[in-house]
Amino acid sequence: MAGRSAEPVRASVRHPAAMSGQAAARRAPFVAVVLLIIGCGLVALLVLNTAIAADSFAERSLSQQIEQLQLREQQLRQEVSAAHAPAALAQAAAEQGMIPSGTSAFLVIAPDGTTQVVGKAKPASRQPPAGANPPAAPGGNG
Repeated sequence: MAGRSAEPVRASVRHPAAMSGQAAARRAPFVAVVLLIIGCGLVALLVLNTAIAADSFAERSLSQQIEQLQLREQQLRQEVSAAHAPAALAQAAAEQGMIPSGTSAFLVIAPDGTTQVVGKAKPASRQPPAGANPPAAPGGNG
């Protein structure tokens, strides 16, 4: 090692202990700003993540509500379809005291204004329930 010349020790990035106090003092504000930016970024990411999670819970709740409402809509549509079925309409009419019509007749109006009856109309008759007495004629023994 006798052939080496004595060189002064230079401050380098590889030897932080060799850095002078003034160089460290100049870098301190830069390091503080970088750390502040990184800290603000992490806080912003945390707030953003929390907001996304809250929105996710709200979305899940609304999706479940939509599914329930769609199921209710489907049930209501089925009820309406069942109420419009011929058997259901006949039953509702019977409950209101309506009876099926008899044979119908039609009026045909000619271009000159005269009318002609087509078919023979028969009035509807109420069939009494089995085992019941027929109603008394109006104006009878009172």
